[in-house]
Amino acid sequence: MTSSRILSRRSVPAVIVGSAVALVVGERLVEAIRPGLLLDPEPGWAMVRFFLWMGLLSATAAAGALAAALFLLWMRSPWFPPQPEALPFRRIALVLLAVGSITAGAAIRFLELDRIPASLWIDDVSLVPAALALEGGPGDFADSVRPHPFGVARPFGAVGVLYLEVYRLSLGLFGTTVFGVRFLFALAGALSLVTGTLLGRALLPRGGGTLVALILAGLRWHLILSRWSYAIVITPLVDAAAVLLVTARRRRSAPAAAAAGATVGVAAHVYLSSWIAAAALLAFAAWPSAGESIRARLRVPLLFAAGFLVAVAPLFAFREGRTAAYFARTADHNVRLEIERTKSILPPFAAAAEALVAPWFLGDPIARHDLPGRSRLGLLGIPLALALARAVVRPREDLSALLLAHGGAALAANVAGGQADLPNGMRFGYLTSVAAVAVAGGMLSLFHLARSRRRVLGIVLVGLAAAASALGARDALVTWAEGRPAFDAFGGQDTLLGRAAARWSRYGRVAMEPGLGHYALTVEGVWRYRLDPATPDESPAARGRDRAFRVAAPGSPRAGERLVERVTDAWGREWACVYGRATASGNPTRAGG
Repeated sequence: MTSSRILSRRSVPAVIVGSAVALVVGERLVEAIRPGLLLDPEPGWAMVRFFLWMGLLSATAAAGALAAALFLLWMRSPWFPPQPEALPFRRIALVLLAVGSITAGAAIRFLELDRIPASLWIDDVSLVPAALALEGGPGDFADSVRPHPFGVARPFGAVGVLYLEVYRLSLGLFGTTVFGVRFLFALAGALSLVTGTLLGRALLPRGGGTLVALILAGLRWHLILSRWSYAIVITPLVDAAAVLLVTARRRRSAPAAAAAGATVGVAAHVYLSSWIAAAALLAFAAWPSAGESIRARLRVPLLFAAGFLVAVAPLFAFREGRTAAYFARTADHNVRLEIERTKSILPPFAAAAEALVAPWFLGDPIARHDLPGRSRLGLLGIPLALALARAVVRPREDLSALLLAHGGAALAANVAGGQADLPNGMRFGYLTSVAAVAVAGGMLSLFHLARSRRRVLGIVLVGLAAAASALGARDALVTWAEGRPAFDAFGGQDTLLGRAAARWSRYGRVAMEPGLGHYALTVEGVWRYRLDPATPDESPAARGRDRAFRVAAPGSPRAGERLVERVTDAWGREWACVYGRATASGNPTRAGG
């Protein structure tokens, strides 16, 4: 092998990094210049277009070349992170820290779960009647999916009956309360603290699992989803599948490979992003290892695929009377539609560019998912970048293979799904554990900087992870939960209107004028199931029926009516008024409520 070929092979990671930077820079420049200006056929603009194109291509090439050169220099320098090393603490200390982190993380996921956040989301409220309609028997699976949101004329998604059966158990245990609606989310978040820790333990040196537990305990992204989104339910399943695959790859274990596929296949009954995770894990299962024959290399991925297909088969085999396509969301939201609507080829490149920079520089455009304007990981993005850099340079290691497989699958899914709503923290919520493992791996690769003071550096790293968790928990439970952006993103007025109607239905009949709120299903669900932790669950039949109430847009009361409540939010915005009147021998209710 010639020296030039050796040099070329060693330069591949730098070429990959340079290409990624060139893509981002080129796409951003095209957006800044505007495609219409670059492609304007007006002859008078020919010279201007020539210089614009030359500037665009030159800047893109220069950015890519500079990034590749700097990465190559860094890669060959003593500063490049080597193999992660163990935390220099006693095993008992690591175990106690991990247990404490998991316990504290689980506790804050259940803390005031029925009140934080104050608003409910249509996805969860609309599925309550769908879950309660099940009988808990095989007949429920005649059609293995239900439309989502349930109860609308044109649902834009579907959810598996398997998930609804578990949801039904939660409602049976805790009632149709806010806690009952959200219990599975918090439970899944708490379980993923354990599975994420196990994944870190499987892929990192001693202490890696402890660091993952500490990082995940207060990770803002993970904590927010654990309090309101059923997308988090797939996270412990994806983590468990990854742990099984690590075992299968190392021991060539057929049962572990099949069990991994079946586990992530079960997740496909919950949330559509499971298919992205399954693609990533399939790539991880097939990732080449040194000294393997082709036959040995194919065994694990084939068994993984078989387990996955068996688990997802009911979604397509049992479809009696089906009214909603399982993949309905992808048909309504994809890059092909964006290209048709914009009449431009830019959307896939824009989606790829945003996916590449999202963990470090972009905030989630949907305030339900995260704090607006805040990067997903903050300072934790630095060790994440170190871990990804190592993965590109040393792709054969198990940690590198998992990170590259997940990164490649997420990038492809972003491009296929289009630019809308990117970066979408809910769709890729299952990556919270993978991100925590990468951050921990990046931290553990820093010990080469302090050979003589490894214990001091270990204490600093643990302290930084703990501080990041504490700040993340504060941001999630206070800044995000009490913020106006999250309220507006939930359509918080729907919860206020439904609760006002439920509150006054204890004293008489309530009518609500049409057109109020954002999602009528949320208003109706909150009202029907009395989803208000501040109001005792009293049956309307226990009260007199000689009063009637009308929830209407702010205005003047009708004849015989009296204003009894103004439905306002924490920022003083008035969403409706409640008017009361006597219908028989009763008197109009006084202001209050």
